[in-house]
Amino acid sequence: MASIQLPAGTTVNLENVPLHQFYHLSLHPATPVVTIAVYTLAVRLLNATRTKTPSRIEAKRKGLLIDGPAGDEKAAVRRKESGPWMTTVVVLHNLALAMFSYWCATNYTAAFAQTVREEGLRCAYCDTNHTIWNNMFKFNYLFYLSKYYELIDTFIILAKGKCACAITTMWVGCYFGSPQLIFYVVENSIIHTLMYTYFALTAMGYSPPGKKYLTHLQIFQFLIGLVFIALYITLPGCLTPLQRNLMFVMLSYLIPLIYLFVDFSIKTYGKKNKVKTI
Repeated sequence: MASIQLPAGTTVNLENVPLHQFYHLSLHPATPVVTIAVYTLAVRLLNATRTKTPSRIEAKRKGLLIDGPAGDEKAAVRRKESGPWMTTVVVLHNLALAMFSYWCATNYTAAFAQTVREEGLRCAYCDTNHTIWNNMFKFNYLFYLSKYYELIDTFIILAKGKCACAITTMWVGCYFGSPQLIFYVVENSIIHTLMYTYFALTAMGYSPPGKKYLTHLQIFQFLIGLVFIALYITLPGCLTPLQRNLMFVMLSYLIPLIYLFVDFSIKTYGKKNKVKTI
C-alpha cells in the first residue's frame, strides 16, 4: 500500500497516533469507495431477504403494536429475535460509541477554547497557525475510523444510510487536512453521546423519554452546521481552495439529511396514529 502524505501544515508524528498502522490504508482513496459500495450492496441484499415483519421503529411509526397477546406466535418469534447474547452485544456497542463520542466532544471543545484564549477567535476559527489541526489530528483520525465501526449498526438495525456520507465527509477532511472538521465532530459527538446512551438504555429494556427531542436535536445540529459552513465560505482568507471544497461536500451531505430528518419527524411525531395490533 502506497504511503499517504500527511496534509500540509501537519507537525504530528504519526507514530504517536493510536492505530497509526492503519493510517495509509484507511486514507487511501479506494478505501471509502470500496467500503461504501460493499455497504450499499449489503444493505440492499439484507433488505431484500429480511422478514416482512416490521421493526419496532417501523411498527411504532405506523401505529402497530409489536407485542401482541401472549398466545400470538408471531409476537413470540419477535421476542426471541433479541436473545441475551445479541442484547449484550447491542448494549456494549452503544455504550462504547457513547463514551467515545463524549471523549471526542470534550477534547475538541477544550482544544478550541484554549486556542481562542491564546490566539483569538478568528485565528482559532480559521486555524491560521494550524494549531487546531495538529492538536486535533489524533481525534480527527480516530473519529474517521469510528465511522467504519458504526457500520456495524447495519447488522443490528437496517439500515443507517447516513454512515456512508459521514465516511466520505471525514475522509475528505482528514485527507486534505481541514481543521473545519472540529465543528462537525463536536456537534456529531454531542448528539451521538446522547443517542447511543439512549440506544443502550432501550437495549437493556428501559424506556427513557425524549426520543422525539433527540430527532429534533439532530435537525438542530444540521441547521447549526449550515451556519458554520456559511461563515467559513463568506469569511475572506479563511479557507484554502481544498478546504472550500470540503465545505461544499458537507453542504451536499447536510441538505438531504435535513430533508430526511424533518420528513421522518413529521411522519413519526407530527400526528398521533391509532395503535392497532398485528
